[in-house]
Amino acid sequence: MKRSKTHSQPTSKRTSKKSTSRKLASEKYSSGKKRGSRRRGIRAFVYTIGGLFLTGAVLAVVGYFVLLRMTPISIAKLTATPQPTVIYDASGKVYEKIGTPQTTLSYGDIPKNLQNAIVATEDHNFWTGSSVDLKSILRSVVVDITTNSTSQGASTIEDQLAKIVFLNDNKTLSYKLKEIAMGVHIDQDFTKQEILTMYLNKVFLGENTVGVGQAAMRYFGIDLAHDSNQLTLAQAALLAGLPQAPSAYDPLKHPAAARERRNQVLENMVKYGYITEQQAEAAEAQPLGASYHSLPDSTWDTHPLFTNVLFDYASKNGISAQQLLQGGLKVYTTIQPNVQQAVEDVFWSGQYDSDFPGPVDGAAVFVDPATGGIMGAAGSRKQDYTPLGMDRIYSNSSPGSSIKPIMEYAPAIESGQWGPDSILDNAPQDFGGGYVPQNWEGVDGPAKVTLQYALQESQNVASVWLLQQIGLQTGTSFAMKDGIKLTEQDRQHLGVAIGGMQYGVNPVEMAQAYEPFDNNGVQMKVHLINQIVNQVGQTIYQFQPQSKTIMSPQTAATMTSLMEDVVNAGTGTSAQVPGWGVAGKTGTVQYDTGLNGDHPNWIRDAWFDGYTPNMVGSIHIGYDVSSPEHHMTMSPLDPSANAAKIFSDIVRLAEAGETPEQFNLTSASSTPSTSGQIANTTAPGNNTTNATANATANATSNATDNSSSTSIGNTTDNDTTAPSTGDDGSGDASNGTGTTPGNTTTPPPTGGSTGGGTTPPTTGSGSTGGSSGAGGSGTTGGSGGSTSGGGSSGTGGGAPTTGSTSSGTGTGTSAGSGESSGSDSTSE
Repeated sequence: MKRSKTHSQPTSKRTSKKSTSRKLASEKYSSGKKRGSRRRGIRAFVYTIGGLFLTGAVLAVVGYFVLLRMTPISIAKLTATPQPTVIYDASGKVYEKIGTPQTTLSYGDIPKNLQNAIVATEDHNFWTGSSVDLKSILRSVVVDITTNSTSQGASTIEDQLAKIVFLNDNKTLSYKLKEIAMGVHIDQDFTKQEILTMYLNKVFLGENTVGVGQAAMRYFGIDLAHDSNQLTLAQAALLAGLPQAPSAYDPLKHPAAARERRNQVLENMVKYGYITEQQAEAAEAQPLGASYHSLPDSTWDTHPLFTNVLFDYASKNGISAQQLLQGGLKVYTTIQPNVQQAVEDVFWSGQYDSDFPGPVDGAAVFVDPATGGIMGAAGSRKQDYTPLGMDRIYSNSSPGSSIKPIMEYAPAIESGQWGPDSILDNAPQDFGGGYVPQNWEGVDGPAKVTLQYALQESQNVASVWLLQQIGLQTGTSFAMKDGIKLTEQDRQHLGVAIGGMQYGVNPVEMAQAYEPFDNNGVQMKVHLINQIVNQVGQTIYQFQPQSKTIMSPQTAATMTSLMEDVVNAGTGTSAQVPGWGVAGKTGTVQYDTGLNGDHPNWIRDAWFDGYTPNMVGSIHIGYDVSSPEHHMTMSPLDPSANAAKIFSDIVRLAEAGETPEQFNLTSASSTPSTSGQIANTTAPGNNTTNATANATANATSNATDNSSSTSIGNTTDNDTTAPSTGDDGSGDASNGTGTTPGNTTTPPPTGGSTGGGTTPPTTGSGSTGGSSGAGGSGTTGGSGGSTSGGGSSGTGGGAPTTGSTSSGTGTGTSAGSGESSGSDSTSE
């Protein structure tokens, strides 16, 4: 047994060892199996990636050749003599051709320094590389992704040439692929010398120049075709720096930037071995030497004012100056030659300089109310004109009282609760927060006025009161619907009633906002270009007409009647055109805030916005930056009268030979007369205004309208125009005093305008008398008309509508004074 026992121990150990060995072997096998599986997985992944890459490469190659076949190029377009861009007027006739005939230089005419400078800056691999710069493309993709933009061009010279000739300046991926494909075609079909020559003859280099031939002439007066050796290394470097950003590096407008860019080009030329460091340093020490030189046979001067407006409008709608100047486009516009010629006669010829109150800047735009098409426009006068310079039809300033018809009078009429005979509170008062607007007559003006009188004589207090009555939100919402851009701050204070705005308006906005008055309440979107077609017949721009109903036809007709009164006998008499119906509103903005500033007679801006039955116009005059040295004055005339005269002369010239038209105001008769409408005149219950917001009105508007009914031209010391009186005591108050019969809040009938007319006096009925028959005292009338001397007296009389003991009389005696609008003062 012992033997048996001792023998069993080693057997157990051997069994244990075998078990352990099998276990280890099993684990080893399992581990090896896993490693093998991982290796197979990695190999499969590598094969998959490789297969995808290979497939992608094959597809890329196939797609590349497909793209090449789908984007053929026209050899004729590359080599043809460039054609000008043709501008057509509203009738489809050729109006002008844009651009100077392009200079086509041969390769030998282009200075070697200029060639080298362009290559070193735009495409340093040009001579040795292909038309596809993969490194630059990858870099541009990374930048575009990280900046979430498409600002990187990554274009070779071939690509840029393709873009100039065949494509628009677009940076989408599909566009870039087309550009690359076309660049490949160009590289295959032409030599490098031919490609560089075509590029240098077609590239846009600013200041209305296309090609290095025009640019050398424009900036340095050098004719490369006759003597290319005149162009210095420094001059060549300056030209080579322009293609990237012609406007930003324009040496005439931005000399510091142009110098920096020129010197960078010189350093590029050193980097790629074209010049030595010493040559670069010598060239960098040279002055720019650039100045404006006229180009021979330029068509730019055919219609300079229109052309500036055209280029500005095109730019705002995605069509660059470069595209227009490089030629081959057909641009179909809304311009009407007779209107544009009239605009240019007044703003350019010098024959009408007396219309302007000195060397002020100005702008005008006239539109067709039925279509919204711009009929004529000027963004500057001749004195401050530069090609592609400031276009003031888009420059903002305070509108003064010209905003009144839009901000409070039209929405009041549209509500159905107010009419021409409605009574408005015109007594000086605090509208909250210390906001106390003033009338041009000061405290001597009438305390109660009709709505018609308030607009005709541009009474500020009554206008602000009316906006408070209808509700600030009602007025501002109506104005915004009419296209007036208002900030949150504008919508918080009553000063907006008379032009108190943070950023103001521009003539295009005002012309569009007045359109509905002349088009049965419907507004058409203002535009200048209907369509642009490129050289292959492709439409690259198409205007989409837009119409919007702003007010009812009845409101439009009533407002037209009211604004005819402004022109016939109120502050806008200078806008009259013999035989034609004219309606509109003046606006004057004082230099100081309010009438109580240090310079009460200094004026910043003046407006006339008005219309005839077939055109709407906006005129603005003033300095770009007002200062003690640059401002207008109220003497000898209110500048808004100048603006009105400019309007009158343009309309008269444009309509010469046409049969005069009057407004069709049949709709106006349906507007309810609500002469009894006068709520609590001291504290309207449901139209409160934030006092704190009103306190900002003075600071934000800085716009005191101070226009008068003074007429420009055709006036004499002994004016023979007889005053007129209106019905129901709401007649013209442009020159006179009067007495009102009975106890009534209606203003008295007053004398008519004395300026420049021969209208005979008319008699109107007296104001409603009270039961007691006690006659009320007369009220001083508004401004008179003649620019020199007082107008002749007039009388108006009539029996009162009710009451039996008193009658109304009025005598016109006062000479013209002014009305002004602003946040704390009076407005025209």
